[in-house]
Amino acid sequence: MDISLNGGTLALDTQEPNTIALEVQGAIKEFFCDGGTLSKCLPHYEFRPQQLDMAQAVAESIEKKSILLLEAGTGVGKSLAYLVPTILRAVKENQKVFVATGTKTLQHQLMEKELPFLRKHLPVDFSYSLCLGAENYLCERRLDGVDTASQTKPDVYNRKEVEALLEWKDRSRNGLRSELDFHLSPATWFQSCRIPDLCSGQDCGRGGTCFHQRARRHIQTADVLVGNHHLLFANLRADWEYLPQCSYLILDEAHSLDSIASDCLGAEFSHRALRRVWEGLRGREGEGCLVGSLHDLSLEQRQNLLDQVIAVEKKFNETIHWFHETVLDGKPKTQVSQETAELGLNHFLEPLSELVASLKLASRKILVDEKRIECEGYIKRLERILNEAKEILGMAPSSPWLLWAEEILPRSKSPTEAKGTAAFNATPIEPGEVLAERLYPFFETTVLVSATLSTGGDFSFIRTRLGVDEGRGSSLSLPSPFDYEKNLRVYAPDHLAEPAQYDAYISDLIAEIEPLAAGAQGGVFVLCTSFKILDALYDRFIETSDSEPWTPSMTTRKRSSEDPLLVLRQGDASREKILEVFKGSSRALLFGAATFWQGVDVPGKALEMVVITRLPFQVPDDPVLEARIARSRARGGNPFYEIQIPHAVMQFRQGLGRLIRSHRDRGVVAILDSRVRTKPYGSVFLDSLPVPQAVHDREEILDFLRKPIA
Repeated sequence: MDISLNGGTLALDTQEPNTIALEVQGAIKEFFCDGGTLSKCLPHYEFRPQQLDMAQAVAESIEKKSILLLEAGTGVGKSLAYLVPTILRAVKENQKVFVATGTKTLQHQLMEKELPFLRKHLPVDFSYSLCLGAENYLCERRLDGVDTASQTKPDVYNRKEVEALLEWKDRSRNGLRSELDFHLSPATWFQSCRIPDLCSGQDCGRGGTCFHQRARRHIQTADVLVGNHHLLFANLRADWEYLPQCSYLILDEAHSLDSIASDCLGAEFSHRALRRVWEGLRGREGEGCLVGSLHDLSLEQRQNLLDQVIAVEKKFNETIHWFHETVLDGKPKTQVSQETAELGLNHFLEPLSELVASLKLASRKILVDEKRIECEGYIKRLERILNEAKEILGMAPSSPWLLWAEEILPRSKSPTEAKGTAAFNATPIEPGEVLAERLYPFFETTVLVSATLSTGGDFSFIRTRLGVDEGRGSSLSLPSPFDYEKNLRVYAPDHLAEPAQYDAYISDLIAEIEPLAAGAQGGVFVLCTSFKILDALYDRFIETSDSEPWTPSMTTRKRSSEDPLLVLRQGDASREKILEVFKGSSRALLFGAATFWQGVDVPGKALEMVVITRLPFQVPDDPVLEARIARSRARGGNPFYEIQIPHAVMQFRQGLGRLIRSHRDRGVVAILDSRVRTKPYGSVFLDSLPVPQAVHDREEILDFLRKPIA
């Protein structure tokens, strides 16, 4: 059942609700209604009927113990609308809520703003906790070991950083990497952080008083848990080992859930996947060799075991090298047949199995608890690789999994990756099938939330991608309360060269971007679909316009219309730094790629225009996309309209959503891909706009920008 509301109140189930449900419904109305708790507690708050509708829909879904796909436009107030009903119900029934987000920005907003506010103003008492992955926590036991080793091996360990970390741990509140108030290299942090497979938990000599164990106890008692999608899927893969049982699951930013699920629920064989295991077992640069430190074994046993580790690592590296040189053969990505996969995996499978058996035998002879736990941790990691390889070898030809290889460009000083390497992957073609089988049944109620889940109000695409068929859950689409007709203009010219005519296309884009940027009173995002286009536009714009390229040495300051336009480029600094400079400059232009299409919040005049240089279709030669297209065709479907168009429209709407972020914002979206006007499918994109029509005339857009902001 797909429902679309333009205001009003969602009709509740006609069945007699129970007493708790009635109490929750009453509390929701009291909190969200015009003149209610929210209106009284927030200055300048304006009643939004869509927010009340959303909260009631979530409450009804909890009552029905069902799945709800919930699309709510920008400005509805999604987080409060799902938090209030779930917290009220969870506290009254002594249940737990897990809220999974796609970005750290939203996590921070929930933990620092929304939940403290609700704790103060809801008529129930509740607690909440942030759930983070293991490697975010300092392990004091491992740090002690690094402290000892760094005194004799300064070439392997950064003694200055280790000393700073030792001093910091005594004043740190939670032992989290995000709390560090000084620079620390990734290498030193990894040498000292918690690794799940190397952790003895309550059996540790510290008696369960470490940072992670304290956080874990807090998580066990909290009513509301907040984490990210990756942590949720890691917990699923571990058969729900890490997190306590929760009745209600909120999946915010659910538009990206299927791609994250594909990444997290698949298997990867690569140097980066096992590098730390090999280094832990055999040591690195003569230090940190676990096998060599197992003094409960004889010298001969240790040497034999070390030789075995080195031999298996060599076999594994030969397999990865073969995938890179022979299977990929210069291609960035390629599908891999079952026969090819078997040939590669069998090269190291038997020696790896023998190594696991040898390590298990050795671990029984280790008397020192710390060494035994570390050895058992590496055994677990190697066993996972072993089991994943065996599962791939046992896959039927009709299995809904894709086997593929990709090139990994060098990102480290490791000799195995000095010239680039490869990863061999097994990925679920339809992650929704995995979610339907292994995720949703674990919760009484699941609510999937985003500003972009449908294509023109049709949820068919996202239902398939996320495994929510018509019989398993309902859907609801709520519009934004913002006055787009007054505050937004969309410019979509039809005279530009198409992207396939690359040189003419770049020239036409620059001819449009320059006058549009000059006419904007605030900031401009230029969103690109590839770094090739991004770099070409950046270089040409700097060359031909009266602008100033940003450099990291520059001091951020607010710019007036008399100053040259500041031009930033994704990749010249971290995403956070680029956004900080953009917001602080008032008048800047940013060339951005994929990560700037979503999850970026720049309210007010700091962002007045979003330029979409190309419709965001997926790369056609991506092996996972190719496999999904093939499945669609095998079913007699039209993959272009079933898969590629809906995905591109959702990404397109995410790009549009960067602009109007409050009632006072105004701005322009410029769609500089003429296919939106000239191709039959262009109407699907135009119909997804929040305004009745787009304009052809650039002067009309510039006139709109010249008008003072009301």
